Amino acid sequence: MSFKNIAMAFRIGDNSTIIGSTTARANGDRSKLILPDNLEVGFTGFGCYYPDGTPTQRAGIIPDIWVEPTIEGIRAGRDELLEMAISIINKEE
Repeated sequence: MSFKNIAMAFRIGDNSTIIGSTTARANGDRSKLILPDNLEVGFTGFGCYYPDGTPTQRAGIIPDIWVEPTIEGIRAGRDELLEMAISIINKEE
């Protein structure tokens, strides 16, 4: 199961928060077709949607809270996404 599928499963819950950055905007199964001269073409074969029916294809999974690693954080050995998650959990306690 991909991270995108897991994120979509959490969207169904009442008390979940997705943090990070938008996914690659392509999802679903990947099918391939081999054309003459061994040319391979890839495409997705079905649509993926948010629980409310909004498509995710060409939009990606959009986080509730946008967090990306920074160069400063990487140099300092910090995990800024994990820090944000811990901060959110501590606020809810």
